[in-house]
Amino acid sequence: MFKPFELECISCGEKYKTGNFYNCIKCGGILNVKYNQSKYKLKNNQLIVDNSIQGLWSYKEYLPINNENNICSLAEGHTPLIKSKISEISGNLFFKDETRNPTGSFKDRPTTVSISKAIENKCKGVVAASSGNAGIATAAYAAVAKLPAIIFVPENLPNEKLLQASIYGAKIIKVRGDYSSSFELAKKVALEYNYANLTSTYYNPYGLEGDKTIAFEMYNQLGHLVPDFIIIPIGAGPLLTGIYKGYLDLKEMNLIEKLPKMIGVQAKGCSPIVKAFKENNKNVEPWNHVNTIASGISDPLKGYDQDGTYTLNIIKGSGGYAISVSDEEIIDSVFSLGNGQGIFVEPTSATVFCGYKQLRKSELIKKDDLTVSIITGIGFKDTKPLYKFIGKIPIVEASLMEFDSLNILENE
Repeated sequence: MFKPFELECISCGEKYKTGNFYNCIKCGGILNVKYNQSKYKLKNNQLIVDNSIQGLWSYKEYLPINNENNICSLAEGHTPLIKSKISEISGNLFFKDETRNPTGSFKDRPTTVSISKAIENKCKGVVAASSGNAGIATAAYAAVAKLPAIIFVPENLPNEKLLQASIYGAKIIKVRGDYSSSFELAKKVALEYNYANLTSTYYNPYGLEGDKTIAFEMYNQLGHLVPDFIIIPIGAGPLLTGIYKGYLDLKEMNLIEKLPKMIGVQAKGCSPIVKAFKENNKNVEPWNHVNTIASGISDPLKGYDQDGTYTLNIIKGSGGYAISVSDEEIIDSVFSLGNGQGIFVEPTSATVFCGYKQLRKSELIKKDDLTVSIITGIGFKDTKPLYKFIGKIPIVEASLMEFDSLNILENE
């Protein structure tokens, strides 16, 4: 048996036995998985890690599944933490490379936990609203679980993301409007047909539990040091909150003394949380006109702006920052991470390096500050914005003379 836990509303404190719940019935607030912290177990005063299990389920002692037979996994997690080699900016910077997950993004973490809980709750199938990565992860894990999956996506989603989800066997449905329209339809279908809603906003309370395992992994990878700053791309922001929750758990277990400052990065063309942070507002308001190449975080928060407010409060409570970056900066950072670090990222992921450069320039992050940037998704999923920047590729005969005529080596 795993740890005793329940669902608790972050707004009114109402508690629920874990089941197929989403928002609080009493006040409509966000639900959070709450453990009996006093019964957390440690081994030799450290986290219990079952090394016989591949991936994040090696931390099963701290995850909300009652029966191990319900776990649906693709060996996700345990991704590498890599020291920055990018010469254009020095600093104590690491990248947590979530592109190494089975479907190419961090979304495998919340999905493996959410779908395992859906199996435990005997749901008939799964749905998700997605800007790409969450839908892909939902489709892949549903295929393994042998559950039907329906993915609702914005009508302008990149074809690469649609292709991958389709190959996994999910039913893909485009919804007119932005991401919020897809979110609303997924809610309706899930409630009507007893399908589990795996949408990776805060709507499904179990997803954060997968995200928090990033904190556990970094705790071990950094030799129990806590980063001064963690930089994360945010739409609604559950990844940021999930990682912070992991560090709160570690602190509750007396394994660490301090907490990291959380930095959320949004694109200037869709930055409702950043706007509220800069204006020192208590609540986040929905964004009206989305215009950015960073499709993975182009979330206007219409109809669920409380998600943004929750993330805003986590950022403020950690002593962190919320910053926005331009599409031009994003493209530049895609190439910096590619030719400087050997990591091909989608535009959404590149925002973290933009954010790091901004904060180093403003000296909010110092050179020696231990900083981790979370690389959330692989670049193969969103290539359209990049093609015009790579230039024309030459064609030659198998001739040394023709090769030399290109003058490729003239500066060597």
